[in-house]
Amino acid sequence: MKKRLPVDRVVEAVKAAASFVDYLHVTGGEPTLQLKPLKKLFLKIRELTNLSLSINTNGSNPLAVKELLPLLDHIAIDIKAPLTDPYKYSNVIGLSLSETKEYISKIAETVNVSLQVPFLEFRTTVVPGLLTVDDVLKIADYLEKTVSKRTKSRVAFVIQQFIPYNGILVERYRKLKRTPPDILKEIAVRVAESARSFEVYYRSLEEGVQKIK
Repeated sequence: MKKRLPVDRVVEAVKAAASFVDYLHVTGGEPTLQLKPLKKLFLKIRELTNLSLSINTNGSNPLAVKELLPLLDHIAIDIKAPLTDPYKYSNVIGLSLSETKEYISKIAETVNVSLQVPFLEFRTTVVPGLLTVDDVLKIADYLEKTVSKRTKSRVAFVIQQFIPYNGILVERYRKLKRTPPDILKEIAVRVAESARSFEVYYRSLEEGVQKIK
């Protein structure tokens, strides 16, 4: 059962843990859907601690990201499929083609806005049977063209393991096995061959976070 949690209670919990951590990372769901309390939280944490501030977003709310940008040290953006292929993106996120085209436009805007943050991270989860090696290479190519010569920020591209869990709505994905780490490494190595503007990593439960470039 969901319940409301006052921002001040979150602040107190973060303050109590502040000496043990480096970052406050807010994820979701989609955290930018609660812009007002999120901004209030970040302002208070910035005032009361030395913690770095971070969000994980699907990129669908560029105006919110732009408003939060002065407070952020790190942004992680989920890129679920090639932004140049609305048909594939539509299949991955389950929206109509017209809705997906609008969604992709917002993600592209979020990417451009986020180039100003000190550390920008892109994440793509490799779902077996849904994303191919070629799909991930297309994402990397888009990022290279977008990031190159447009930012002095630290930029990373993380190829992530798909991990099934009971909360996944589509049954066939709940029944999938985790993406094998050797497949993730193979894709990351392919990406690193042409990456010039960002670091390349892969992430799995078995091997943790591994840097390729």
